[in-house]
Amino acid sequence: MRRLATLALLLLTTPALCALVVVSDAGDALTRAPAPDPGWANVGLRGGMTAIYLGDGWVITAYHVGAGEVVLGGVTYPALPESTIQLGNGAGPPQADLIVFRIQPRPELAALPIRPTPPAVGDRALLIGAGCDRGPPTAWNGRKGWLWGPDSRLRWGTNLIAAVGLEVRTGQNVTPAFALNFDRRGTRHEAQAAHGDSGGAVFIPREGRFELAGVLIAIAGFPEQPHGVSVYGNFTTAADLSVFRASLVEILKKR
Repeated sequence: MRRLATLALLLLTTPALCALVVVSDAGDALTRAPAPDPGWANVGLRGGMTAIYLGDGWVITAYHVGAGEVVLGGVTYPALPESTIQLGNGAGPPQADLIVFRIQPRPELAALPIRPTPPAVGDRALLIGAGCDRGPPTAWNGRKGWLWGPDSRLRWGTNLIAAVGLEVRTGQNVTPAFALNFDRRGTRHEAQAAHGDSGGAVFIPREGRFELAGVLIAIAGFPEQPHGVSVYGNFTTAADLSVFRASLVEILKKR
């Protein structure tokens, strides 16, 4: 696997709990389920960050987010004690930056289909995360971009897969991943993750339906790039769930 070597990887968790920076001016439309809906209701809040309800009482998020109560559709679901499982990366130690845990009671939500194959470069993706909106335009080191805004809530945006077969190191964890490039000539609702967006969802359509393809884990910014800014050329990275699909299917069978 390849590593993002030219950009500095940053965990998506800091005191500034921000999420998707979306370039378009669609406003409140981005804070409601898109059409078609990939699974908006299954994405919720976890300690100021994000988590995804997979089904059968199981939730997935980034390991560095941690287990705990999850808010879905305004309802708070406590985590079941001692239910947390950290996922392996398929090649032995170290572990991946992913955990699953159970919540109770079980939400009345459909299970999400997990993508069985890795995405391809150029695939269109829909991202959902919780946090701040886009702030005022700015520039840094000759690169245009946006400050992070103060409005924190669930939001969606779009992007294209830019790199696959990556390894993303976050702390002691190494995770098979893919990346999405923040491009000024990108998609209509071009989005870049920001700090606090860990655990968010990446959906990719396949054979006529959306599948959960990734979990947001880190961003890649330029060396010395200031905090609270997203500029064109940054990357969003996500765990590739096709690597973990077999393990997740077995976990979802547990009662």
